[in-house]
Amino acid sequence: MIAIFPYETLVGDVRVSIDSVVIDGKPLSTNYIDPDLPEVAFRDLDADHWDEAHIDITVTAPAAELAGHSNWLDPKAAAQTFCSHTNTRRVLPLTPDPHTPGRWHGTVVLTRDEWYGRATLRALVAATVDGVAHRVIGSSESWALSFDDLPPSPVHGSIAVQWVDFAIDTERGLKKFSEDAHHLRLDPDAPVLYLNSGFQGLEALLGDRRRRPRAEQAMHDSTRVGIANDAWQAMFVNALDAVEIPEEGQPEWPAEEWKTVVLKTLFPRIYENLGPDDALIEAVQARQSGEGSGDLLERLLPAAAKQVGASPLLRRGILLLEKDAETKEMPQ
Repeated sequence: MIAIFPYETLVGDVRVSIDSVVIDGKPLSTNYIDPDLPEVAFRDLDADHWDEAHIDITVTAPAAELAGHSNWLDPKAAAQTFCSHTNTRRVLPLTPDPHTPGRWHGTVVLTRDEWYGRATLRALVAATVDGVAHRVIGSSESWALSFDDLPPSPVHGSIAVQWVDFAIDTERGLKKFSEDAHHLRLDPDAPVLYLNSGFQGLEALLGDRRRRPRAEQAMHDSTRVGIANDAWQAMFVNALDAVEIPEEGQPEWPAEEWKTVVLKTLFPRIYENLGPDDALIEAVQARQSGEGSGDLLERLLPAAAKQVGASPLLRRGILLLEKDAETKEMPQ
């Protein structure tokens, strides 16, 4: 999505570079800092526990463009760190370089307990524009800060996941799905995701481990996000079917709490301009009509993909494969 501002913004690029990372007073090897992705892979560390990380960054913006624009006064830069999994957001004002215009420095401090899964770090450049202070006139691409392997998609906590050999299962009725890698059981009380331990190579691919080869990491991410995407779509359809529709009055939310959570989680992505109750009415009406059901499905597919972060992981996977191919082509 391209942001449109009602004022002029920078044409040149804003860039953020990571100069060094220090964890609990010890420098982090550059092997964990990849400017090509770009990513800081905390999840690959051998240490399971750490308390605090200090990330020294440098931000640059086109100095001539900043100086030559009379409507931009007192340009400043800040570093923004955001984690959707913990809903944590931090903004750090940066210090201008006294010798080089259009350059700022700062240290982003991360307390381990506040972050989980994956966060992003980007730079923002703001100025006083037409008399209005703190207007953003440029931003950088984001660095990924990977703390843990991708967390399971939350449905009032997380979906219960069980490994079962489908081929020999006699208790859960999974034997007929022995050729499948996974199966989602939509029980009324709570959904359960079964993973097939008899599917050759699946446990090794999906298991949490550090320092995967690039191609394997790309396939790992793709497989996990595909399973999560399928689960979200199935849970949404199941939850919407459980909506109670009285003869008179408005639709009522499902009796099962997890189904209500699923609907309220995806509705803001499906109907961006509607509140939860209005979105429920719109979805029920769409589900009941022939033409509307197609529109709802068309909205659901990108909403579920966005919920599980499909596009960022696909871009990451492509970069990993490209970098892996470049490494193989290098002369030995």
